[in-house]
Parts: sequence; structure tokens; C-alpha cells
Amino acid sequence: MGPLQHRPVSIRRPLSSATAALRAAAPAGRPRHGAELLVDLLDFEGSVALAHVLASPPLSPLTPLAGALARVRRQLAEAEQDARRPLRDPHTGASLLSAERVASVLERAGVPAARSKKAIEAAARELFAPLEARALKRIGSSRRLVAEARRDLGPTIATSGPHGARLEQLDAALTAATAQRAEALVTRALGALGDALAADLEQAVLALPRPCLELPAAEWTEPGGFIAEHVARCEGLVLASFLHERARLDMLAHSALGEGLV
Repeated sequence: MGPLQHRPVSIRRPLSSATAALRAAAPAGRPRHGAELLVDLLDFEGSVALAHVLASPPLSPLTPLAGALARVRRQLAEAEQDARRPLRDPHTGASLLSAERVASVLERAGVPAARSKKAIEAAARELFAPLEARALKRIGSSRRLVAEARRDLGPTIATSGPHGARLEQLDAALTAATAQRAEALVTRALGALGDALAADLEQAVLALPRPCLELPAAEWTEPGGFIAEHVARCEGLVLASFLHERARLDMLAHSALGEGLV
């Protein structure tokens, strides 16, 4: 129920796949070229830094790989394991949107006795807040782990030859120039997921019989329930963010060293 439909995460375009449902209701238009999207992601300081990089030649003394790829693969495997973990309460391990919590929050908001849109929206925001915070923290953690792997591999790529040195230089500049706005896009996607949860919750509450003696919170939160689906979408976005960052590093390694990381 509701506007979003769950879809598996694509390996080739993970963020596009994870947010595809959010774009379903968007007005149709001309598909945007990748260069246009890059311009949107660049901030002023990043654009200046990128221009300097494009104008300056790289330094490229040659050194062997020396096991760098194997080390980075281990780092990325640990990062993927972290990204695939369910979003749960870090202290208790319990679900962030358990049936008990859903029922408690709705009852405090006067739902379903009062079925005003304002009360339902307030309850939805309260329910989604810890899930959103946990997802943002997990995405930040995954990005840091990938960034550490990137820093470890960077010198190996930079000293692999002129081609690798140039690629490493450009990738580092692009990463720095797009970091803030790329993070903002993920935050907006999570916000859209929260809005979708509120819309589905309103629809579910308004469909309850009158009088409603007991909220069907267990039905909503168990596998297949609409609240469980929203949790799965948040987890899918976390994984997609990691896969996106890993794919960038994999393409860099493959282009510069002739060997991928996946």
C-alpha cells in the first residue's frame, strides 16, 4: 500500500535502483546527461580545486602493487558486512520500528481515536526519526571505511605510471568536490522515505474500522507489512550508498591497475 514499491538493489547502479521508487511519481522529462549531474554536485571550492588539478601534471614514480589490492579487498569486505547489517537499536538489538513501539507512539498521539492528518504525521515523524538517524550513521560509517580503503590504495595507483597517477589525481579532486552535495542527496532520499512512511501510515490508519479496539501494529511490522517494507527500503539505501562508493573505487583500480576489487 502506498506509492513506493520495493525493488532489489542493482549492482551496476545501486543508488539509482534504491531510489527508483521515489522517482516514480516525479514528472517525466528529458533524461539528464551525466555531465549535468556532475555540475549539480560540484560546490564552488570543489570546482576551483578540480580546475587546478586539471591544469597541473601529476608526479608518477613507479612502484609495485605490493599486496595493496588484497589489503583493500579485505577492507571493502568488512565495509560491506557493516552495510548489510539490519538497522536496529544499537543498545538492545531490537527493531527500531517494533509493533510495541508503533502501537505506543500512535496511542500517545491519540490514534486511532483521533484520525487527524496532523496527529498521524507527528506520529510518523517520531517513529521514523531513530531509523533515519541510524541509517545516516551507518552510511557515514560505510563511507569512512571505503574512504580509508581509497587512501590506502591511492599511493599505489598514483605511482603505477603516468596514466594511473592522472586518474588518481582526478578521482581525488572529484571526490572532494562532490562530497557535500552527494551527502545531501542521500539525506534527501531518506527524508523522502520518511514522507512515504507517513503517507502509508495515514492510509492504513484511515482504513481502520470504527471503533478500533486494537491497532494491527504486529501485522504492519512483520515481514510483508508496510512498515517492515519501509525499514527494508532504508536498509536498501544504506547498502546502495556503499555499493556506489565501492564501484567508484573498483573502476579506479580497474582503469589504473588493470585489476578490479570485486
